Amino acid sequence: MSEPSSVPPTRRGFLGAITVLLGGAIAALAAVPVLGSILSPLRPAPRTGNDVPIPVGNVSDFTVGVPRRVELVRSVTDAWSRSEATTVGAAWLTRKADGTFTALSTICPHLGCGVNMDKQRGHFACPCHTSAFAMDGARLEGPAPRGMDPLTVEVRGQAVLVHYRRFKQGISEREEV
Repeated sequence: MSEPSSVPPTRRGFLGAITVLLGGAIAALAAVPVLGSILSPLRPAPRTGNDVPIPVGNVSDFTVGVPRRVELVRSVTDAWSRSEATTVGAAWLTRKADGTFTALSTICPHLGCGVNMDKQRGHFACPCHTSAFAMDGARLEGPAPRGMDPLTVEVRGQAVLVHYRRFKQGISEREEV
């Protein structure tokens, strides 16, 4: 009769097997970020939120012919963090008699100061360098190289939404940043 060929496990063999398993697990964990960075170009680009319209109120909130300054608030996501309810800009919104809206960025195209409404003169004015703009955003006077930057407005039902964009300052052409 022959004896069974199996050898009972030794303490040294058991520790060797555990060491191989732990080493493999650590190597697998270390490989995850490396594989993620290598394969990241294959993933679809995350939606940044820049092309998502920002709700600013209801149609009934705006009086016909009277510009109203609205804050543009949305969540902002960068590579590492996400912040909710962040003010990304502002716009002067005017409701027309035909029910459509116009929106103008409040950023002066000269050097980026905030454009205010000069009610006494009936136009928009930049307080930093005295540029003046007509109610339709056209440049009237001052060092601003162009008129105020228009923004796209969308009305969905009763909700008014603004597509916010930023433009380069100090140049006569309107170039999106």
